[in-house]
Amino acid sequence: MVKRPILLLVASLLFLYFPAEWGFKLLRSYPFRWLDLVFYALLPLMLLVGLIRVTKVGWYTMIAIIALLGIQDLNVYYSSKGQPWSLLSHLAIYLFSLSYFINPRVRHLYFDPKLRWWRTKPRFETYLPMIAQRNNLWDYPVMKNISEGGCFIETQRLGSVAENIQLSIPLPIPLSLSVIEIEGEIRWISHAPNRTGMGIQFKKPTQTDLFAIRELVRLGL
Repeated sequence: MVKRPILLLVASLLFLYFPAEWGFKLLRSYPFRWLDLVFYALLPLMLLVGLIRVTKVGWYTMIAIIALLGIQDLNVYYSSKGQPWSLLSHLAIYLFSLSYFINPRVRHLYFDPKLRWWRTKPRFETYLPMIAQRNNLWDYPVMKNISEGGCFIETQRLGSVAENIQLSIPLPIPLSLSVIEIEGEIRWISHAPNRTGMGIQFKKPTQTDLFAIRELVRLGL
């Protein structure tokens, strides 16, 4: 699957209700207030971007904005004693979005990069020896798979998540270069007995590196 879950998109787009409602009120000569612009237009649009991009910041922002909007709604409602339909529609959005986004499976989607399949490029199985260096320590792991975005290396010398690592991948035959020298970041770690190693994300690969990786995959090396 290469697309985000449909329900995730629907639940995220639900927050467009607030900018639409605010714009409708302005068309009815609703008095303009900068606070309303922030609460009912700018914040929901920022939240929408974070939720669709599936980021931790977006998930935390959703909790914060629902709390802020809820307090604002209650303040407006009890101050004016009117428009109960507006409060009820807002509550329905809050309840639906919270029930969806705090679901463990959906929450893990925001916090575990391995689950965001639409961001990952196709991976191809390999069995190439390579050289890895981190914190002046040298290792000679085996690369088990690779894509244009990263690779998985099998090794007993595990690092830490977010740690930088230098990779040297000798190519079986010279392509555009004979060795791919690339910097990576450790994104996840596997402690499984039959698959002990680290998932590496490449950092700013050059076009030459990407071309060599594509050729490596194409030739099935």
